[in-house]
Amino acid sequence: MSEQTYMTDKKRLSNRLLFGSGVIAGLQVVAVDDKSLSIETGAALDQLGREIVVPSPLTLKLSNIEGFKNNDYAKNVYLCIAYDEKGKEPVHTVAGATGRKEEVSEHNRILETFRLFVRETPPAPSSLEYDHLVEDTSIWYDDGQVRILQTAPRYVLPGQAFELKLTVERTLQTSHIEFEYEPLWRGVEAAEELPGGKIVFSEPTDGASSSYTRRFLLRATAEVDEQLQLEAQPGTVRLVIGDRMIYDLSHIRQSIACSDVPVAERILRAYYSRSLDRAIESPAEPCVYLAKVNLLQMGATYVIESVEPLPFQEYVINPTMLYKLLSGSGAAEPPAVPTARAPELEASSAPTTPTEFPDIKEEFARLGLEAPEPPEETVRTGIVEVSIVPEEKRKWYQRRRRNFFSEEIEHGLGAGVVLVSAGLSDEQDELDIDLPAMWNRSNAVYYGPQEIFAGSEYDGNYPKHKLGFVMYPKKGSFRIGVHLSEKTERAKLRIRWWAFKEPARAAEGRDTGEQELRQAADQAAAGAAGAK
Repeated sequence: MSEQTYMTDKKRLSNRLLFGSGVIAGLQVVAVDDKSLSIETGAALDQLGREIVVPSPLTLKLSNIEGFKNNDYAKNVYLCIAYDEKGKEPVHTVAGATGRKEEVSEHNRILETFRLFVRETPPAPSSLEYDHLVEDTSIWYDDGQVRILQTAPRYVLPGQAFELKLTVERTLQTSHIEFEYEPLWRGVEAAEELPGGKIVFSEPTDGASSSYTRRFLLRATAEVDEQLQLEAQPGTVRLVIGDRMIYDLSHIRQSIACSDVPVAERILRAYYSRSLDRAIESPAEPCVYLAKVNLLQMGATYVIESVEPLPFQEYVINPTMLYKLLSGSGAAEPPAVPTARAPELEASSAPTTPTEFPDIKEEFARLGLEAPEPPEETVRTGIVEVSIVPEEKRKWYQRRRRNFFSEEIEHGLGAGVVLVSAGLSDEQDELDIDLPAMWNRSNAVYYGPQEIFAGSEYDGNYPKHKLGFVMYPKKGSFRIGVHLSEKTERAKLRIRWWAFKEPARAAEGRDTGEQELRQAADQAAAGAAGAK
């Protein structure tokens, strides 16, 4: 037994040091219905070099997998696989026996198997194997529903352009997310223009993804052997989730080494200079993250919305395959695709040009008719978001700002006078997923004094407010103003606006009618004067 243990440990040490950890083949995860997952056959290595083999496909209900908690279902969970052992062929031993018939002292054989379980939190960025040698990932914010990460490379060359990566992870039922800060950099400059000089992320309006990545191109301006510093200006970090302003954010500072040694060589130096203890260290519970499962809460239960296989790219690459990828010697020529041969033209025949279609206006003119004009657009609508976060008071005696204004809005009806109306919008966004009514917005637009609906089922929980408008007829635009009469925790208001313009023909008819009416009145007045 000791000899077998010795050989097994040596093999696992070789696996650990030569190949790392991750999926070797297979182990793909797909959703077979709203509540079940299917795991394909395959093999993997864990962080201790132990082989994990799934010999036959599995189909399991998510709620029956170890670690799945029946609590708030509006979340993302991670399906993990780990190495496991079970005793086989129980035997009795003289040394451990106490005389009872049913007692089993040990097993004659050990069956290598696996264990599937669910985790509700992703791994810490520093725990992902070898990532810390290549890049530095820091966490701005993590509350279980939203996680914001920032990733920068470990090494750069002087003058080299590199990417700063901002990753926003969210559950599918999380409200709209906005994040920004003003950078405080040393030895770094932006290689492309930043919006407003800030690092900014604003979630797309569809909100149909659980993860977004925004990349910013920077350039190293530091000298050789200097450290580049990346952090934020104090007090400029802003995170808004729905109507909530989040203040409890981490203050991160990232350093990048600037050297004239090629980056790949620096990474290899760091890799080979590790001590043996550092090279074989592993997490307390070694496992491989097979899939990220995005859930939607439907009343008192859940629905699997989507499955992302291997979200942290944990793979073990076969050395032969790696060689073929690097050398290109194994790349096969693509098979020839048969194509139809175009008929050749004789020398005497010239290609003919396609017949041109007549202009529709010319055809109507030839027939003595007027071409129909497209209908005139007289109504436009849209939604604008107005920030209602007051500025900090600079003097103790100053009052907080209660009036807020939108940007200038083009209504799209052209120059001239228009009528504008607006209300507070709580309309449901257009999503690719169907949500039950209990999770939808009220899908309503609120007008006028809302005190009428206070305390009722129709209450929109909006602060007391007034709306005003400034029109710019020559520019075809307008601006919306909001006055708040009470305090609120909201960070912004969504306003639905409509613009109405009188049709040109109706205006012409109205002018003609008014002119005829004036002429008739003048004639009547002249007749009355003649009769006198």
